This record gives sequence, structure tokens and C-alpha cells, in this order.
Amino acid sequence: MIVKNIHEKLLNSIQTMLIDTRVNLPYYGEFNLHVNFHEQDSIGTCAVNVTSKGMNFFYSPKFLEDMSQKEVNFITLHEDFHLLFNHPRRTITGQYDHKLSNIAQDMIINHVIWEDISHNFVEIPKDKTGKNMALFVPKEYTGKLIFEELYEWLKEKKEEHQKMKKEQKSSKNECQTCQGSGEKDKSKSQDSGKEEGQESGGSPKEGEGDGQSESCPDCGGSGKDNGKDSSGKPSYGPYGKNPNGKKDETIDTWSTDQIFDDMENGTGEYLDKHIGDDVPEEMREAMVRDVMDRLASRGLSAGNVETTLNKLRKQRKDYLKEIKRSIANEIFGNIKQKTIVKPNRRQIAGLKGTRKIKSKINVILDTSGSMGGQGTFERVLSYVYRSDIEMNFIQGDTEVKWVENFKKAKQLETMKIQGLGGTVLQPSVDYVVDHYNDYNTVLLTDGYCDNLDLSKIKGRVLMITVGVKVPIARTNNKVKQIVLENTH
Repeated sequence: MIVKNIHEKLLNSIQTMLIDTRVNLPYYGEFNLHVNFHEQDSIGTCAVNVTSKGMNFFYSPKFLEDMSQKEVNFITLHEDFHLLFNHPRRTITGQYDHKLSNIAQDMIINHVIWEDISHNFVEIPKDKTGKNMALFVPKEYTGKLIFEELYEWLKEKKEEHQKMKKEQKSSKNECQTCQGSGEKDKSKSQDSGKEEGQESGGSPKEGEGDGQSESCPDCGGSGKDNGKDSSGKPSYGPYGKNPNGKKDETIDTWSTDQIFDDMENGTGEYLDKHIGDDVPEEMREAMVRDVMDRLASRGLSAGNVETTLNKLRKQRKDYLKEIKRSIANEIFGNIKQKTIVKPNRRQIAGLKGTRKIKSKINVILDTSGSMGGQGTFERVLSYVYRSDIEMNFIQGDTEVKWVENFKKAKQLETMKIQGLGGTVLQPSVDYVVDHYNDYNTVLLTDGYCDNLDLSKIKGRVLMITVGVKVPIARTNNKVKQIVLENTH
């Protein structure tokens, strides 16, 4: 094993994962062999990111020296899981708040570690006061261990917290010494007309007299009394959900109100720091995935590892299967006609049978400039390619650009894209209402368009978007939307 510039406790952690069969974590041990370790005192704790040179693990030697080996094992896995998580991409594509996203990520990661990893190997890191540094999923959260769901729940709680604080005219848990300011009252520490820290020569001590205020000694700068959060309840206590699912057991962590207070005060980092990557998210994901595929090809993805990775990484959804099912059921349907050629299935004499006939549908293709990205047209058109249908094909951006009736799928291959202007799809919808309102409609778009009035469309509408949901002003409740992630 070749690992350079690495702290002894980190090295012990990796070696144990690699060779100790009782721990049985060779996957994560091997994963760390693909990570660059950097000693950096200024980081204060630990952090990871991805650059063009690879995956990086930054650490403060002082921080690790104050921790036990089992605590270092915990944070090593915590940082590994940050790299394995595909949450950074989901944070950006979902346009989520960065700080709140980090909180949700940490909660899930710590929950998974404490649930899946032997407690003979890991121990929750504690601060100098003996409190758990790691955040855990709140015990009142009843949703799934999914980043997006937990984030939305935390967002609602944060909004409730902010509303509560606005409604409070005065805080009952302010520190009595500093009256909630969090700053030291220098007026009470004068000696013969001098401020505390000023010596007989009149010059202030180092760090004082430079315009920077000191923290209140009683509350440590928090402005709160007796360790209470802004809601008046203890800021730290049994607020965490037990990872092993035991309802009557909890885990000590910080209250959500305290977390939100810390976020507002510019903090909000507990166990480690979160620093940005220097490469695009697609490259980051490709680099991590490459290492994962190498380890899997060597048979290191055992059952226990797969279980954990499935909790950390969002599973790819089979959109093509969903789209085919939706088109078959919602758009094509079972269109049959009576025929004397085919006998009825019950073989009753005199009764005509039925046979399926070709379907005709309307297809509206958004040809605005925003749809002109790499492979966008090919992706959306592939979902309606079918040889036994007839299509009223409409291309439009700010207006209807081109209309054609396709009876063979091969005609799609010779079609030329018209438009690439702005995105106003209502004219194309109105064209369907005026000319093809007897048929169901498929709309292919990226979702960045005007609010659509679909109330006059008689048939069903299926929207397939490669961006965001299509805004709808009015509808007749026969509309279904399928939003494809950009990674598919």
C-alpha cells in the first residue's frame, strides 16, 4: 500500500479496513488508496473535495490527535461517504440551499455509519465538552432516508423556526450578562478608568483595542442562557433518531432550532468542513464512478457494502420503462375495431371479433434555443419512436414553425429542426386545439416555457421534459408529466 503524507491514525484506520476480517471493510480501505491525503492545519478539522488531480482528503493533525482511534475511524468513513455520495450534483441540479444541503448530507451519512458499521470499529466523535460532534437525523422525521425528502422536511422546519423567531417579541433565554449580544461588556471591567487588558503604559494587550469585540465569557458568544436554543429548549439532547430503528431509544445531537440558529450566525459546520470541487459535477461523478467500478470488478462490493452504497447513492430510475408504459396506457390506449376477419376470443358463432388498429397522436416538439443542448432532441424524440403509429408532428418555439403528418417512423430520421428561438408553447397548444383535438398529445420540452392553458384540449396530454416541470395555468386534469434527470 502506497499512501503518502498521511497521519498515523488515518493510516491505522485504512490498514484496519484493508486487512481486519472482523471489521470486513476492504472496499472502503481500497477506496482510500485512490484518495490524495493533505495535511493542512488551517482546515481545523477534515474536509474532502475533487480536483483535476483526483479526490482529496484534507486534515488538521491537531484535530486528529485530540480524537481516539475509533473516532478517527468514524470521520474517515464520514469523508469517504461524502465522496461516494452523489449529493453535490443533486444539490446543484435541485437548486438547493448549500448550507441546508450540507446539514442534510451530514445527517444521512452519520446515520448510515452508525447503522451499518460495527461499533467495535467506530465511535461518534465528541468535542471538548463531551458532546457528539456529529449531526443525526431528527427523531421526529418520519420520511425515508433520502436526501431530497429530508432536505424538504428540514426546509419546512427552518421556515417554521424563522416564523417563530419573528413572532417572538423578546427572547426568554437571553444571556443575562450580555443581554443576548454575545459580546463582553467592557464597561464593567474598567480599572481606574482603563479598559480591561490595558496596562499601565496605556497600550492594549495583543488582540485587543483593534476594533474587534470579545465574546461574552458566560455564554461563549452565543447570546443564549444555560445552553438553550431560540425556542427555549436545551440546545443539545436526545434529539436524534436511533439508526437501528428502536423507537424508545434516541441519540444525542443538536436540536434543529440550534442548527438553524447556527446557520443564521454564519456557522453550521460541526464535524467537518464542506469545501467546493474544482471540476464540473459531471467530471466529479465520472471520477468517483470510475473508482467504484474498479473496486466492483475486483469483487469488493460485498452485500454489506452494496446495502450501504444504496443508501448513499440515488438509484437510477428506469424512465424509458415509465415513458413506454405511460404512452401505451395514457396516449395510445387500446384502440380496437370490430372485424369479421378475426373471430371473437370466446369462439361464439355469429359474433365479430376485434383487432387493434394503428394509433394517431399529436406530438409537439419544443424547438427553442434552450432545447438545443447536446443530444436533447435525440433524447426526447427517441421516446416516441414507434413504427405502428401515425403522428401529427408540430415544431414550435414562440410560434408554430412546422407541421407534418408522419405515417412511418423513418420519416423522423429526415426531419429538420425548425426554430431555436424563444420558448412560448401556447401557440402550438392552440394549433392542436384548432386542428387535431380528437387525438391525445405528447409534448417534448425542457420545461422552461410559458404557463400553458390546456383547458381546451379534449384528449390526454403526456409531457416529457428534460429540465423542469412545465408550468400549467389551466388544465382538464388529463395531464401527466415525466421529468428526466439530466444525467440520464
